[in-house]
Amino acid sequence: MVNGGAAPAGFFLSAVGAGRTRPNRLIVLLWVGAGFLVAGLAACGVGLLTA
Repeated sequence: MVNGGAAPAGFFLSAVGAGRTRPNRLIVLLWVGAGFLVAGLAACGVGLLTA
């Protein structure tokens, strides 16, 4: 359930602020969400191969 909010939060929260032309440090949430997605896909792949 963590990945369900990490990636969209990274997009939204990195752009919040008046006059912002570059993303802030919360863009790291995007990479955290991508990491959870990859880990979940790897776990599903291992589960399918061992079943």
